[in-house]
Amino acid sequence: MPIYLNYPVKPTAKTIRLEQPLKGNDTEWITWWYCGIYKNSRPESQPHAYVCFRELLGNNVSDHTIFKRVPITELGQVTIGSIWKDGVCKSAVDYDTHDFEVDFTTEGWRLTSFEQALKNKTETPYPLHLYPLQYQTDKNWLLEFKLASGGKLIVPCLEFFSRCYGRSQELKRILATYPWKGESDNHESRLYAPIDEPDDRNVAWKVKLKKRLRNGDTAFLAHAKYDKYTEEAAKSIYGQLEANFKPESKSPMFIKVPPWFQGPAEIKVKGIWFDNKRSFLALGIVGCSDPDGILIERERENTNKRDGVDTDGASGEAWVGANKNKLIFPPDIVDLTGDAEPDHGTESVEVLDNDFVVLGIPRFIVDRYGKRVTDRNGARKEGEDASTYSSGERHGSGKGVGYASIHAQPVMESQGALMDMWIAVQYTKAKYPKKIQSVDWYTFQDGYKAVGIPGLIGLEPINELDEPDSPKQTRNWVFYDVATKVVRGVMVIRIVIEGIPVHIIEIQRRPRKKRKNGKEVKGEESYKGFVTIIKNSDHFLQWLKRFLSDVRYKRGIVDNLATRYTSGKFDAFAHSQASGDQVKNEASVSNALKKMDIILKRSD
Repeated sequence: MPIYLNYPVKPTAKTIRLEQPLKGNDTEWITWWYCGIYKNSRPESQPHAYVCFRELLGNNVSDHTIFKRVPITELGQVTIGSIWKDGVCKSAVDYDTHDFEVDFTTEGWRLTSFEQALKNKTETPYPLHLYPLQYQTDKNWLLEFKLASGGKLIVPCLEFFSRCYGRSQELKRILATYPWKGESDNHESRLYAPIDEPDDRNVAWKVKLKKRLRNGDTAFLAHAKYDKYTEEAAKSIYGQLEANFKPESKSPMFIKVPPWFQGPAEIKVKGIWFDNKRSFLALGIVGCSDPDGILIERERENTNKRDGVDTDGASGEAWVGANKNKLIFPPDIVDLTGDAEPDHGTESVEVLDNDFVVLGIPRFIVDRYGKRVTDRNGARKEGEDASTYSSGERHGSGKGVGYASIHAQPVMESQGALMDMWIAVQYTKAKYPKKIQSVDWYTFQDGYKAVGIPGLIGLEPINELDEPDSPKQTRNWVFYDVATKVVRGVMVIRIVIEGIPVHIIEIQRRPRKKRKNGKEVKGEESYKGFVTIIKNSDHFLQWLKRFLSDVRYKRGIVDNLATRYTSGKFDAFAHSQASGDQVKNEASVSNALKKMDIILKRSD
């Protein structure tokens, strides 16, 4: 029977057109479920996901279904809840979004399915009437995570694979198409370029990415190289498809996809609540946290940078003949195919999946550059025109098929201005270990501490009786919450660089609502930071007490405070983001240090 769609629909333009548009003129179809995988009959071609679409009639989802084979690299475009008409997606269902804390260790999750539950006479993954499927004995594997509420989080395995196993769909294509080891043409040769130097895994994990991979794949690839657990998870994708493949079978295969790292994790998903809001069915993954661990050093096979020198834009012979990439934005549409490989020499395009939000503290990754180049970057060519595009391996010519790089852009989620700054200084220390001796936070009660969440120094309220001329707005500014008289805090961070103590001061921000893309979202007040070098520790503490008093009367506007002080170096700095930042406020830390005439270089 038809299902009433009890969720709003919002515009969500995709940049692809399905290879064979779904049947029915002017009919809307909603992507409903991922229903297994078919191994491609052509050698070394990517598998196809079997996708169920249901006809959408106004606010009702009908019983009329269509199943379509979609290249596995297109799952990030053909997302559950996306709505298609004439082969093009213009909108999607806006399901509930929520963050969950889960445990990726083996005790925190299990694999389940409706078929397994009915066979074992155990509880089904979720009540089937909540989100009906074609079969009551659906064989698709689902991840079930335990929640602190006593409920559970259900995530389809193919959705987890598409969104969480790296950011590029090229990585997923390789994992599903080639064996891991033991053959000349395998995963390793397509994922990693050789590193021509000693590899000490106790100092840093080093990876050199092949050309087609994205920087967002780095954490997964580093763990797959150094962490046996991740390697086994990665190997299992192709292994399951190979073991279950039967040429004579017309049925799809169903793979188990485990979390690829162990430990606590945070995951943001879109879907439907059930069990009195104790449990959640995730129909889409918005983001996830990175695994904690040792510093990762990244290098690229196709970088233009050597010893910190960027050769982009200079003339020479390097990169001569390489095709330019063209980034596709809506309303432009590209036609993708899974039945043909891209030609040699044709143009390349980039297609963006939904952004992937990196939750919590991101994994610290620094870029390494090889030996200095003697040749500069040469002119790239446009590439021959293409009518359709494929994400497979280039093979042959004359088909009119170009290469499509499909990937999600990682987006760093703010932890709040103070925590973002604390994370950024920790990352800066990891990036420049030879230059930076220590990073600590400070309070009068605790002294200097290198670990834990930074403590704050509370500001002293302004006594109206002692200072009757102080405006009420100024007296109220001191409070983080005026109603409860909770005072604002100040975070003090010390960075010791080649023996020189640099102190960064940040003011606690009150929360406030902001407008973004026409919507009201959570935000904070905005203040500049303050940076100082006072080498004598006793003099610094005397100055800090004065600063904590002065800043109250300036209501946090620190720009003009630098001129009040004489025994040291003082300045205000702006918070900014740079395109190459690995963590939020990385550029802000650089701004602060530059105010003190300190410029850190990786080549030092």
